[in-house]
Amino acid sequence: MATQLPGEAGPRDARTDAVIRQLQQLGAEMADLARRFGAAHDIDHSAARALLVLVAAAREGRDVTAGAIGRELGLSSASVTALIDRLVASGHLRREADPRDRRRVLVRLEPSAAALGPAYFGPLAVDMADRLEEFDAHDVEVVQRFLTTALEALVAHREREAGPRG
Repeated sequence: MATQLPGEAGPRDARTDAVIRQLQQLGAEMADLARRFGAAHDIDHSAARALLVLVAAAREGRDVTAGAIGRELGLSSASVTALIDRLVASGHLRREADPRDRRRVLVRLEPSAAALGPAYFGPLAVDMADRLEEFDAHDVEVVQRFLTTALEALVAHREREAGPRG
């Protein structure tokens, strides 16, 4: 069994420890990839996360407001306004009046910003898809179930850290 550091959860088996270490390594690699993406496009971490929120919303056909971005990123109204102002000034986003409620302002990706992700991350997505083809359907379902559970744990941790809102 691995050495337990102060503050760590109780004993786990070696396979669980190995999976957790791999997740930590994966998280570090993903964070570094996001940093390099931001550096390549002169955007900071919050801006990159905001773009990801907007890309996901566009895929799902959802409208996004500044408030929704703020809630997703855990930013104050003033911070999200400054963030959106920077992204509008850099040509990544635009503000539009909601056609259903002219009092509401929607935040939209500019086509050039929407193309940044696929251009940068596309080769990685192809490589990952190619590697997943080595797994049978049952294995892919297990991986999906595990990743869903891991994401749920991360979200729960984030929400515990944020504490009650109100």
